[in-house]
Amino acid sequence: MNGAKIGADGRLGDHYPQIWKPVIGAINGWAAGAGFYLMLTSTDIRIACDEHAQFKFALLSQGWVGGGPGATFLTRQIAHADAMKILLTDEPFDAKEALRINLINEVVPHNELMSRAESIAEHISSLPPLAVRMMKEFSIRFKDIPVTEAWRVQTLINSLLTQLTTDGDEGRLAFNEKRSPNFTGGIRQKAEAFPELTPTEQEHLEQLRRRLLG
Repeated sequence: MNGAKIGADGRLGDHYPQIWKPVIGAINGWAAGAGFYLMLTSTDIRIACDEHAQFKFALLSQGWVGGGPGATFLTRQIAHADAMKILLTDEPFDAKEALRINLINEVVPHNELMSRAESIAEHISSLPPLAVRMMKEFSIRFKDIPVTEAWRVQTLINSLLTQLTTDGDEGRLAFNEKRSPNFTGGIRQKAEAFPELTPTEQEHLEQLRRRLLG
């Protein structure tokens, strides 16, 4: 996908790219077999066409369980009973059922499918690009570690974003000035001075330190 490294070994199935930009799936027809795999492994937000979208694992009925992690991803993304019904019956289901079991995010009419997907993409593109990327990477890479460990990683990421990117300043300034932010994804230049904290921010920081240190 877009030249992303996928680690493929030449067999269909190992096609879940480590792409850290958000991926929105606009599902207009069948998502079955490899298409079902791609939806599970490579999309973050899923919009389906009410009239045409159909879903099916489509491998068990051919006598095998698949050469990729489709079943593993499915059981981690929806409830156990719903996942097992899809895997063990290998029956197709429509967009409304996919929405009911939380496999997709929205169902829209055919003539609104692409416009809705583009609307979500435009909204995400208005957010701080580095923060968006790191939010996705954090959510995927650290979803299986203990909460306390993930929290430490999240704290480190926050420190990097607020100290090394210009968007951290822009978000705070825009909030204080009651205006829309202009995020650029900029990185601070070497030796660039950090902005001074206001007295209110300094007091808040001291309160946090006292609370954490007892």
